[in-house]
Amino acid sequence: MLIQRMHLLKSLQIALITFGISSLGASIPTYSDISLPVIGDTSSSIVSMQKEQEIGAIFLKMLHSQLPTETDPELVQYIENLVYRLAEASQLQNRRLSIILIDSPYLNAFAAPGGVVGINTGLFLHAKTEEEFASVIAHELAHLSQRHYARGVEAAQRQTLPTMAALLGSIVLAAAGAGDLGVAALSSTIAGAQSSQLTFSRTNEQEADRIGILTMVRASMNPRGMADLFERMSKMEGTGPQYEFLRTHPLSRSRVADARSRAEQYPSYPSRNTREYEQMRNRAVVKMTQSLDVVRNRFRQELSSGRTPSEQATRYALALIELEMQNPKQAGKVLAPALTKSQGNDLPVQILNNQILFAKGDKKGGIAGMRKLLAGNPGNYPVIMTLADLLHNDGQYKEAMTILKAESRKRPQDPYIWYLLAETAGLAGDITGVHTSRAEYFFLVGNMDDCIQQLEYAMEQPKLLFSQKAALKTRIDEVNAYKKNMKL
Repeated sequence: MLIQRMHLLKSLQIALITFGISSLGASIPTYSDISLPVIGDTSSSIVSMQKEQEIGAIFLKMLHSQLPTETDPELVQYIENLVYRLAEASQLQNRRLSIILIDSPYLNAFAAPGGVVGINTGLFLHAKTEEEFASVIAHELAHLSQRHYARGVEAAQRQTLPTMAALLGSIVLAAAGAGDLGVAALSSTIAGAQSSQLTFSRTNEQEADRIGILTMVRASMNPRGMADLFERMSKMEGTGPQYEFLRTHPLSRSRVADARSRAEQYPSYPSRNTREYEQMRNRAVVKMTQSLDVVRNRFRQELSSGRTPSEQATRYALALIELEMQNPKQAGKVLAPALTKSQGNDLPVQILNNQILFAKGDKKGGIAGMRKLLAGNPGNYPVIMTLADLLHNDGQYKEAMTILKAESRKRPQDPYIWYLLAETAGLAGDITGVHTSRAEYFFLVGNMDDCIQQLEYAMEQPKLLFSQKAALKTRIDEVNAYKKNMKL
């Protein structure tokens, strides 16, 4: 595993050297004091915005290829909606973001060049409210909007320039929850930081807290959520690798107190511990658990004792568990009160109910229910993907493929869509579609050779129209040019 991660770090260094960026000194901030970055600004002129986007695109490919990602449509859409809501209230000028949800129980989040925002599913386990969850995102968006890394480079020019590759490599390791392994992997390049650089990094963290609190206020969210989470996290510091966020964002007593005092300057908003957040938090717990029996007992106890933030969310979790354990009849019984109470206004419950109907043998009813939901919620990602999944499981591959094709045009940078499309195209008998979809999947995870090979396989298929062959040839040329320019 260490060899694999060091190989990834070397790949990052090669990619950055492509842009004329290389190691120019040995005095670099230590791993625990690195601020998560946006690279380049107009004053330093070290990296243009275009180069920054290119770095971000390569970094995103490496994340997709090296780290397990959570592709659950309901969790993904919830995170995307929350990030963009906060982004609208932030000081970001460029709000073109690439959001990746990493399947890891560690509490962590990061921001990187080109607007890459990464969030571990483990954040759901530790953020008790939506405000606490949002505060971490608001903090990372502040790092992006304030261009902290570029300012660090500008200040460091009077001493020694930090190595961008080492910085990005540390983010990859942190995202993977590498802990001490990350420190060891980078020890040869990031030792011996000067005190002025460390102070500047801590200043960045405090500024990101301040701007993040302001972002939450502008988004009409209670800014006390940041202080609440920080205060609880500060008591956990050093207790285990699950708190990886604390390595890259060390919490001193003064920093926690400062976040509290700043939050208290704003009016107190009512808690936004929404039913949707509780549902998605419970969904994440179910997805991450090692034992469905254990979490089922936990949620049953919550429900019977009445000590639950949301009965609806607890019933939702229990029904989801029963469905995962292939007990659809029991799932339906558990969900029924929540379904009645929602009166059709709780989309996650409605989606789950249709999945239960399908699993109980009422396939037509489940699919019809999803079609009705889609008519009332056009463009909704979880609804679209659930309908495609039910159609796929019912053997209606061509319609499922049509739906996934349309979704691939809306989310062309999502490897998960292309992976599903390739699988469905194969079952539908569309061999050309298999190869072209696989090609796009390989492109998005940074495997250019396999991407080109799949496009060449597609060109060999009989009965292709001239226009189709021309389009495939053009795409091969584009990928070859990208491979050459990026040195991938």
